[in-house]
Amino acid sequence: MKYSVNFEMNDLELWHKIRNNSEEAFKELFYRYHPLLINLAYTYLRDENTAKDLAQNVFVNIWQKRKELNIRDDCKAYLLRAMRNHCINFLKKKKNVFLDDSLQPPDLSADGQDRLHLEDLNKRVQLAIAKMPEACRMIFLLRRREDLSLKEIAKQLEISPKTVENQLTKAHKILKDYLKPVLVAIYLLLCWL
Repeated sequence: MKYSVNFEMNDLELWHKIRNNSEEAFKELFYRYHPLLINLAYTYLRDENTAKDLAQNVFVNIWQKRKELNIRDDCKAYLLRAMRNHCINFLKKKKNVFLDDSLQPPDLSADGQDRLHLEDLNKRVQLAIAKMPEACRMIFLLRRREDLSLKEIAKQLEISPKTVENQLTKAHKILKDYLKPVLVAIYLLLCWL
C-alpha cells in the first residue's frame, strides 16, 4: 500500500496534533521525512539497513517523547539534527565502522613484496583515519568518499564552511604525521636504488 503525503497541514500543525496523541499526524510526519532521514543516515554510515534502523529509531524516540519535546519552529531541521546525532552516537559506539574502503590502493604490481608494501601502507592509512576525532573523520570521509564541496559538507552537517576547512586541515595533518615514517622510508629506498 502506497501512502501519499498530505501537504495541507504544515509541520507545526502536525507537531501540535502529535503532541495531542494523533497517530494520523505522526504517520504523516513519518511519511513526509522518513526517506530524507534514511538518505542522511546513509551518507554517514554507507549501510542502508543501519540507516533505515536509525531513522526508525529517531521516529520511535519522537513518539515516545512527544509530550516533552518542544519543537517551535522547524520540524524538518529538528529531525535532521536528531538523525545526525543518532549517526554520530552510532559511530562512536562502532569506531572502526567508518573506515574508508575507497582508499584501497590499486594492485600495481604482480610482485608479492610490492603488494605487501601497498597493503601495509593501506593499513597505516586506515589506522590514521581511525585515530581521527569523530567529527574530523566524518568530514574527511564525506570529502573523500562523497566528493562533497566544503559548502555542501557545511550545509549537510549544519556547521560553518570554516569549521569544515579546519577539520580537513586537522585530518590531513593527522594523515601526514601518521604516514611520515613510511613515506620517508619509501623515499630513502627509492634514492638508494
